[in-house]
Amino acid sequence: MNAPLPRHAQLTQTLRDRITSGALKLGERLPPEVDLAADYNVSRTTLRRAMAELESEGLVERRRRLGTIVVSNQPQKSLRMATSGFPELLSLTKSSRLQVLKTRHVADGESPFLGKHQSSTGFWLEITAERFLGQSEKPVSWLVMFVDGAFAGIDPVLDRVGGSVFELIEGLFDLQITRLRQSVTALACPSQAAASIGLEAGMPVIALDAELYAEDGRLVEITHAIYDPNRFRLRTDVWMD
Repeated sequence: MNAPLPRHAQLTQTLRDRITSGALKLGERLPPEVDLAADYNVSRTTLRRAMAELESEGLVERRRRLGTIVVSNQPQKSLRMATSGFPELLSLTKSSRLQVLKTRHVADGESPFLGKHQSSTGFWLEITAERFLGQSEKPVSWLVMFVDGAFAGIDPVLDRVGGSVFELIEGLFDLQITRLRQSVTALACPSQAAASIGLEAGMPVIALDAELYAEDGRLVEITHAIYDPNRFRLRTDVWMD
């Protein structure tokens, strides 16, 4: 006998069925989070997990000032793998150190790495940095991070940063990062990153893109990191039911 699905998975399935059946139509805006959670008698945390799953399937899209919109009635097919838990995903930042190279303020849409994301203030704190492992003098990656303007106050104290900017934000602004979205892509090494990690521009490299969200659903940080493929390893441990 199969165990019942977790509450967030049940809600995901219910909403997915409503979208694919046409009960929720393309372009329709879903009710506010607090109302939707009440409608389905779930916590807002459960609702956010369900909405994150629907968003990853390409069925809905969360838009600033507009809310959550139905953008497709067919889930996107993709290969997805899970790790053993959230701390594991953030382990690299805790076992490495950052060296900040420069910072500046950029407006929404000013950098291609921001995509459609919009800051709560209309601007982002852009942080260019290198990441080092242990006592190595050669950086393992070059990265550019974008911190929502609401947290740009970290700029004067970035000298306190250890392995992660998000931990500095958590401490200064009394919030907790509870959601991480990551994707891995192979691409040609941009010249700025090449000079940093000791490769030739145009060589194949690994790009790791991440979005970090607070417990209230706010997007706090976007990171685009370039790794030398010879020094990068992605390990998964997948069990088949």
